[in-house]
Amino acid sequence: MRRPTVALILIAVAALVAVVVVRSSDDTPGLITGSAPTSVTSIPSSTTSTLESATTSTLAPGISVPAGSTVCDLYEVWAPTGTIPNELLVEASGLAVSRTTDDVLWSHNDSRDGPRAYAFRSNGEDLGVFDVPGGFAFDWEDMAAGPDGEGLGNYLYFGDIGDNFDIRQGIIAIHRVEDLDPTTMTDRFPTSHPIAFEYPEGNHNAEAMFVDPIDPAVYIVTKSAEATLVFRGSLAIDGPRTVLELVATLPLGAEVSGADISADGSLIAFRGYQSVWLWTRGPDQSISEALGDEPCEAQSPQERQGEAIAIGADYSYWTVSEGLMPAIHFVRFDG
Repeated sequence: MRRPTVALILIAVAALVAVVVVRSSDDTPGLITGSAPTSVTSIPSSTTSTLESATTSTLAPGISVPAGSTVCDLYEVWAPTGTIPNELLVEASGLAVSRTTDDVLWSHNDSRDGPRAYAFRSNGEDLGVFDVPGGFAFDWEDMAAGPDGEGLGNYLYFGDIGDNFDIRQGIIAIHRVEDLDPTTMTDRFPTSHPIAFEYPEGNHNAEAMFVDPIDPAVYIVTKSAEATLVFRGSLAIDGPRTVLELVATLPLGAEVSGADISADGSLIAFRGYQSVWLWTRGPDQSISEALGDEPCEAQSPQERQGEAIAIGADYSYWTVSEGLMPAIHFVRFDG
């Protein structure tokens, strides 16, 4: 997310007010009630860590890659398939492929919009705009598709995780709605559930997240060229906010602006403004173990300010950029 200075100052003021409200109110369930635990296990930030709670007993199936190749070699050259049709979606910061309805993509604006989701087809056909009831959109930066905390159902998660000015006091949230067919909906999702988190120490600006379908949890990826931190959080929708756990520190050397994981949990993608990093996850690996392997760099569509990526059912992926009616790009998997 890059904005003119005046706009950034206005957003900072609004953010400060929002943090005060979150700190002082006890009326919003899950999002702002309760308090953080008084003690947090210290986790080194200089090396990749594997937490016991992040270890999975249900195993990802894995992707077969020919000897001498990487998964990135299995992708064809990117191509546009259409343009985002709605002129109100001018800061497409997140992207998700519906896991319940064929050829449906979901997206949302950055911080200059309300809690709303935009649906469209890969050819650019507009499928509508849908409010997230009870949602709060301070700085929505990414979204993800995945199950609930028990590994059941299909949901969309919107990440209110941005903090450009380090003023959120370490508090972030995601909002969960059902992954429904937009052609059967009115102008809003039936219900939504907020899930609140707190970093174990300090503030972090993040613009990327994904939900692991194998060992259900949300992963928040920070945006820093110095070191990319990956935090894990519970998907439980009841109770006070919980403290995130640091599970990986990655020396990517560039800012991460988007992320996703395949529906079977075997392919992880991070996106930067000029890069796409891919990791394959073996049948005996947790997320932190998979991210400990060296990623490869895949096809990165040339976009003015590309911040969003979403993986389809066949491991192909989609990207979009911020801007008025940007192209919808498709990178086909040929494995």
